[in-house]
Amino acid sequence: MDEERVDLEHYIMMLKRKFYVFLSIFFISLVYSFIYYFRTPEIYRTTASIFVVKKSINIFSPYTFQGIEEKDMVDHTLLLKSNMVIKMVSEALTDEELSRANLSSKEEAYKRLLWDYSNERIVIEPFRNSSIIKINVTEENPYRAYYFANYIAQCYRDFDIENQRRQVSSLKEFTRSQLLKMEKVLKESEERLKEYKMKHKTFDISQETREIINKLTSFEAEYQNLYIEKIGLEEKIKSIDSSMTQEQKKFVETKWISLLPIVEELGENLSELETQLSNMVIQGLKEDDPKVISIKNRIKSTQNEMRQKVEELFQSKDISDPIGNIREMLKNTLFLKIDLAVNDAKMNAYKNIIDDYQKKLLLIPEREIELARLEREANANEKIYMMLLEKAEEASITEASEIGNILVLDPAPLNTTPLKGVKVRRIIFYLFVGLSLGIVFTILADYLDISVKSEEDVNFILKIPLYGIIPKIQNNKGNVFDEHKKSLISEPFRTLRTNIILSDTDEKKTILITSIREEEGKSFVASNLALSFILSDKKVLLIDADFRKPQIHRFCGVEKEPGLSDYLSGNVKDVPIIKKEKLFILASGSSTPNPTELLDSKKMREFMRNIKKDFDIVIIDSPPIFTVADTMIISNMTDKTILVVRYSKTPKILLQRLKMFMNNKSIKIDGYVLNAVNLSRGYRYYYYYKDYYTKR
Repeated sequence: MDEERVDLEHYIMMLKRKFYVFLSIFFISLVYSFIYYFRTPEIYRTTASIFVVKKSINIFSPYTFQGIEEKDMVDHTLLLKSNMVIKMVSEALTDEELSRANLSSKEEAYKRLLWDYSNERIVIEPFRNSSIIKINVTEENPYRAYYFANYIAQCYRDFDIENQRRQVSSLKEFTRSQLLKMEKVLKESEERLKEYKMKHKTFDISQETREIINKLTSFEAEYQNLYIEKIGLEEKIKSIDSSMTQEQKKFVETKWISLLPIVEELGENLSELETQLSNMVIQGLKEDDPKVISIKNRIKSTQNEMRQKVEELFQSKDISDPIGNIREMLKNTLFLKIDLAVNDAKMNAYKNIIDDYQKKLLLIPEREIELARLEREANANEKIYMMLLEKAEEASITEASEIGNILVLDPAPLNTTPLKGVKVRRIIFYLFVGLSLGIVFTILADYLDISVKSEEDVNFILKIPLYGIIPKIQNNKGNVFDEHKKSLISEPFRTLRTNIILSDTDEKKTILITSIREEEGKSFVASNLALSFILSDKKVLLIDADFRKPQIHRFCGVEKEPGLSDYLSGNVKDVPIIKKEKLFILASGSSTPNPTELLDSKKMREFMRNIKKDFDIVIIDSPPIFTVADTMIISNMTDKTILVVRYSKTPKILLQRLKMFMNNKSIKIDGYVLNAVNLSRGYRYYYYYKDYYTKR
């Protein structure tokens, strides 16, 4: 639980440190949200629904098949999204409708439809696994949504009707052409019969001959009927075939070849059964005769078996939606081919019967045969003509009454009320994105910031203890003896002093204060730490050993010269120590061309040994570690070395470099002080120090 609290505090402090990053990104998202709210138009939505009828019409075949199945609703969904339907919709819009929809032209309407589809402004979706398809349109203009939804439904319905009528129309044209030919043939046959009777004065034939002629005529008419049905089936197959791709045609042909042996075998059985049925009819057996019923059942069973083979073929896994969800069209094509095979079997049976009756006619006297032939020809042509006339009328009625497989179930209403909450939800989304990006970029900015942000950064690299945290003090360059400043910083330095004392069991008198680079605040820390030790009734000496950029004399308000350099170079005989308010101070002294040699001299070592006898605590301010070698020299003469790390300034990479020095025994660092911590920008000890300074 404590670890979770620490992690949470860590991220809170990180957010406070880089709050400007978070605030900037969040402000940008806030501005964008308001721009979106005021500049984005309202959104309107409307929905049309269509119903897919599961039916199929075949005017020449007694066998029907199921049209659309639920699993193939995807076909209609894809067609509703097709470029063909989009073009139909754009062309259907009138000038007045274009104006209301705020569209300048049909071309713009076409482009807008494409954009709506690609951006899911127009969504086509089947409704709960039913035969209903919903057409949802979302637009900034209510009329545009209204026209698009309704015209998509209407144009798709019109396309489906046209497609259905196209199939029937080809059959109707074929029937009418055959009807015109048969009308001429019928007139000619009737004229020949009339002329023969007048010429030979023969107006009748025997009863036996008439029965043969009547039956032969009936079978020939039925044969012609089957022939016309065959042509109709072939036309229907051609119609479907013309709408298929080469790949789809190849697929159908491959599957038909695999079915052909079975179809041929069953077709032979069917032909034999049809012949038996015809013979029973010739014998005068009634429809309800058990033998007739048995044969018809066997015929039906054979036909069903042929169709079942197709069903099994389309249930196999290897052809699951093989080329784009066209299963039903491919299946229907194979069904038509089976119907054609059944038709051929029937025609073959009737052909055999007709041949038998024609042989019987050869036994009749020649004059009677000719009269019988002419009567048979005229009667047969009349029956064929009447049958064609019936088929032509039936085709015309079917074409006129064709309403297709698509019904517009619910037209889309004109919805002038904008969708509620859409813009608000989008604003909330943008604000959430801004909040998330703000946090992410804040963490990233903090991660990319290579300076020290917490004691964990130092602990992780140097593995040394933290002695104290010094808050950031404005104008800390002044005199440390100022009563106001002493009151502000006394508490953190008292804590620092206590931690230094408690860090060792044996007494350590000489303490070296250093830093990695300049401007880290080492002189400030050294001066105030010395004052803190005075408060504990210690005799304290503060030495400025930074000969290159000395600062102690400024913090303590004393003269720079004479000082340590003067004593070590022999310019003065005695050590020029100054006492100010119980603090003994040894300034840096005069500038010298060889500071390193002075600090590494025998006289310096002797001086360090002697001052330990005269003072309880000696605090030495040395140059930065990476500037010169002075600090490494002095650290060998002191009991403890403390590193001053400046919050948000000291680079972590320099800490890593220092760690290498420590590993090589070049210098020993006993602990560190985290200086200039900004309490207002989030820090772990913020509440403690903030509360303290507020009270002060």
